Amino acid sequence: MATPSNEPTFGGKQSRSMRIWHWSTFIIIMGSLVTVLLAKTIFNTRSNIALVKDSLQENNIAVTDQQARSVSHEFNDLLWHWHIYIGYVLAGLFLFRLIFEFFQPAEQKLIPALKKALNYLKMPGADKKETKHYIVVKLLYLFFYFSLFIQTCTGLFMVYSDDVDNMKDIRHTTSDIHSVFMWVLITYIVVHIGGVILAELGKNKGIVSKMINGGK
Repeated sequence: MATPSNEPTFGGKQSRSMRIWHWSTFIIIMGSLVTVLLAKTIFNTRSNIALVKDSLQENNIAVTDQQARSVSHEFNDLLWHWHIYIGYVLAGLFLFRLIFEFFQPAEQKLIPALKKALNYLKMPGADKKETKHYIVVKLLYLFFYFSLFIQTCTGLFMVYSDDVDNMKDIRHTTSDIHSVFMWVLITYIVVHIGGVILAELGKNKGIVSKMINGGK
């Protein structure tokens, strides 16, 4: 039995908007993660108190632990400010993704592509294994967008509720959710990169180049 000609494929073209959004979002998420990593390690406030005191004592300047902590905290605080600025850019990119989805070519829209794959799966002669793989990938994309939505919303909430005293408990819970979804995004990125490498080594070669030049 012949395979239907409308089989969903990963080899389609990528619009300029999608390519710009994809690489910009990747760079911004990496930048955001770097600020968190530096703030939690090299520029951790508590870890640098002794370093600040020792450095000042070498110049015959004696300070208390609290004074050294204030100096150390300034560097840590600067990183978190950069994290917030990067978060604003990420929120803007997410909004851009929602908007340009409506202007994407029909075959490149996420939900219609998913519906098309589900309909194809029901057809006689359909390649069920590859189609199920395609559907799983598209569902992972949706999960990524959901995670990005949660991450941007929780981040913005923490910024604008920072000075509101009666939101302290809610802010703490929001911070926990924000941290959990940070790890969700990290996991997704690792899985995504691994999947792309496997695809490039398999029968779906050219995925990376299509995300760069759009495909032909």
